[in-house]
Amino acid sequence: MNLDELKSAWNADNTDNVRIPSRIKKLGAAKLPLDKLKRNMKNEWYIQIVAIVFLAFFPWLFRLHPTYHIIYYASYTFLVLISAYYLNLFRLFYNKIDHYSMGTKDSLLEIYYEFKLNIERYHAFGFLLLPTAIVASGLYFNSRLIEKEKDFLTLPANTKVYLIILSIVVCLTAILSILLWTRYFYGTYVKELKTILDELKEEDLREENGKVDAMQTNVTKENQPKNGE
Repeated sequence: MNLDELKSAWNADNTDNVRIPSRIKKLGAAKLPLDKLKRNMKNEWYIQIVAIVFLAFFPWLFRLHPTYHIIYYASYTFLVLISAYYLNLFRLFYNKIDHYSMGTKDSLLEIYYEFKLNIERYHAFGFLLLPTAIVASGLYFNSRLIEKEKDFLTLPANTKVYLIILSIVVCLTAILSILLWTRYFYGTYVKELKTILDELKEEDLREENGKVDAMQTNVTKENQPKNGE
């Protein structure tokens, strides 16, 4: 058969009957939530970098008293070190997602559990930044008091109680915001990946049951008496 005949035979084939295995479709479906996840992670990476740079100028932008600068920058150094550690983990996870190529269920499962672990890391990262936020807020408040030639110790008792309660409420609100942010920003993709993995698991279970049924059928046939015996 020459080349022209091969082309004619190829063109004559009915490609409408070609079916993509459902397993491949499910693994391919994971690309969409992972692509959206990568976009969100990339955007958040830049937002956090900009926020860290912005906070370097906090003492001048919010007119902290000069005596508080060393306290603020000691706290800011802690923030930068913590941020560098977690942002590096963030980057490593992003690279792992970027190299996902619809390979196997195991690779998708690894990304899923790594994803959940990174959400917990994100929570820890946010909680560790709270002390820096509290220090910055306290320094700002005291700077305003110094401008009025006052200090925290000279404030009325009810004002002190009010400020303590306000600080607790703000901290609890910040913690709740972190949890809601990760749920809103990343929770959808966790659910989508979990759905795909559950479908793959059900498919594997059906295949295993089919193999067991086939083996039982073969055993039954082998145990049946042959004609003439």
